[in-house]
Amino acid sequence: MYFKLMNNRPELLTGMRELLEERRHQVVTDAQTVNPVLNGGLEMPVEVTMDLTGVEDGREVSVTYSCCEEKGCRKGKAVLRACGKTFLFRALMTLVRELERKGTDDSFEKKETVYLDKNGTMLDCSRNSVLNVETIKKYIRIQAALGMNTMMLYTEDTYEVPEYPYFGAFRGRYTKEELAECDNYAALFGIEMIPCIQALAHLKTALRWDVMQGTRDTEDILLVGEEKVYDFVKACIKSATEPFRSRRVHLGMDEAWSLGLGNYLLKNGYHTKAEIMTEHLKRVADICRELGLEPMIWSDMYLRMVSPASEYYDVPLDSDLSDAVKPPQEIGLVYWDYYHDDENFYKSYLRMHRQLSEKTVFAGGGWVWNGVAPNFRVAFATTEAAMRACKAEGVREAVCTMWQDDGAETPMAAGLPSIVLFAEHGFSREPDRECLKEQFEFLTGSSFDAYLALGEFDAVPGSETFDNPSKYLLYQDVMMGLFDGQVKEADGSMKAGGAAESCLERYYERLREKLQGLAGSEAAIEDEVLELYIHLADVLSVKAGMGNRLCAAYAAGDKAALKEIAEKEIPSCMEKIKEYKRCREEIWDSESKIFGYEVLDIRLGGLLSRMETAQRRLKNYLTGRLDKLPELEEARLPYRPVKDGEEHKLCSCNSWRMIVSASPV
Repeated sequence: MYFKLMNNRPELLTGMRELLEERRHQVVTDAQTVNPVLNGGLEMPVEVTMDLTGVEDGREVSVTYSCCEEKGCRKGKAVLRACGKTFLFRALMTLVRELERKGTDDSFEKKETVYLDKNGTMLDCSRNSVLNVETIKKYIRIQAALGMNTMMLYTEDTYEVPEYPYFGAFRGRYTKEELAECDNYAALFGIEMIPCIQALAHLKTALRWDVMQGTRDTEDILLVGEEKVYDFVKACIKSATEPFRSRRVHLGMDEAWSLGLGNYLLKNGYHTKAEIMTEHLKRVADICRELGLEPMIWSDMYLRMVSPASEYYDVPLDSDLSDAVKPPQEIGLVYWDYYHDDENFYKSYLRMHRQLSEKTVFAGGGWVWNGVAPNFRVAFATTEAAMRACKAEGVREAVCTMWQDDGAETPMAAGLPSIVLFAEHGFSREPDRECLKEQFEFLTGSSFDAYLALGEFDAVPGSETFDNPSKYLLYQDVMMGLFDGQVKEADGSMKAGGAAESCLERYYERLREKLQGLAGSEAAIEDEVLELYIHLADVLSVKAGMGNRLCAAYAAGDKAALKEIAEKEIPSCMEKIKEYKRCREEIWDSESKIFGYEVLDIRLGGLLSRMETAQRRLKNYLTGRLDKLPELEEARLPYRPVKDGEEHKLCSCNSWRMIVSASPV
């Protein structure tokens, strides 16, 4: 279709063109003619008036489209009104979606309430996957279409600090030019890009270098009180914020569990975390004030100060924190919580946060960090409860975090349903599933139901909320699987509940068939994310129970079964792993900078190498070169012992090094 911007808003034209041309529509000027066949039958372009209103006029996004007869020509006219630039682009894409769905013949009107003045994402670019500039631009366009107007790139050491050349070396760090390019692009759509760094903890990769000696308290925490630390922090803050228009900056400072217990303790003696945190934050706040910045930090260290066990979520819900240690007044607190499905819990914690800071931002989670697949049952349950609480408590800013723990094994794109859900909560009191499906499929062209099915990789019978069997079933060693004991418990339970084919391998075989059916053969090829997970299900349909079958055949002296595994199953499994590995590398290449992929390459390459070793050792045993296989004689203990009467049969382990061996890695 053809669209024409009517009310002389050049600041909207470039963003409008970017969004429409991506969907193969065209923005025209007065001098251009249109093809009615390509324009839904209209002989003139759809005339779009985009009006930016003030909040005083109401927090609303409205789309009005009308068809009328004028001088013998049918014309389509649309008026879009919103209280923010990004919200106008949401209105534009709502118009496009409705026109694509309904055609241009029918008039319609759609209104939405803006529940969040600021709503966005935090994209993790520190856990090996450093999203490339084109991917960031893609997410900017997605956010604009959804009406999400803030974006944070979480960068621990993945931005350049000229004074510290080792900072981010070989990590794919962003140049200032790259960050400025992203910020300029975001500005086209009214999206505020906010730098998000670390100024206390989570700096293990930066502090690993010898040149950082004298700045370490522990391996990942800065040595509070050292002047060279504040030279470093100032350089980091200055370098991280210079490319951006926004004066806001997120300084992190979360999870500093061993603060003051390393070199700080040796040098200064024991001081409470509250004392050390207060000292450090004062110095950092002074730096931000000097640079004209508005800082925010994660809130957990302040809640831990009043927790009976120095935890984050065990503070009594009716606690009065008015006399608790508070951050400096100009520093906002970001309340992160991805774990609760109780709306009242969130309400209570939001109230406590407001006693600590008037500048409270909520951060929920998209759950792309569960392992090798997203966990949508947790993402949806926690987001629904949290966003209802934010709206009930009048919180006006929230962000959906997309962490990439333990090496970014799950592609960021696999979590798009979580982002869509989070966005829709900004414009609806209770978004329904059909609305989410329609929005997701409009934006991506992929099957919403197929993407939701990715959440089933870790939802096998016997699993609970945070379990991630797909990760340890993929990576564990077939000859000495540390999770075989756990899997045997679950597999036995599944078989007891029905036919033998209800085992884990059959579960993943059915999941592969389901994904293929939902995606469709062509879509499965075109959508590289769905293709990846079809290959993963294919791998697990062979490998999930292989270790236990090996142990059983060995114990029974069943050499025919061992030969079948060695000569047929292992080679078949290796070919499936190679296809999964190929597809994962292709996604990484399109999504991220190359730095960091070497870790996945080592993991998947190591898996293939161990499969080769298993095959060789089995063959040597079968031919008599080895008289026994000690690794198959080791008792298969459950990784997490299952208590009598307990229905929870599986467990969670999201650390690759803890999965692949009991020896140090």
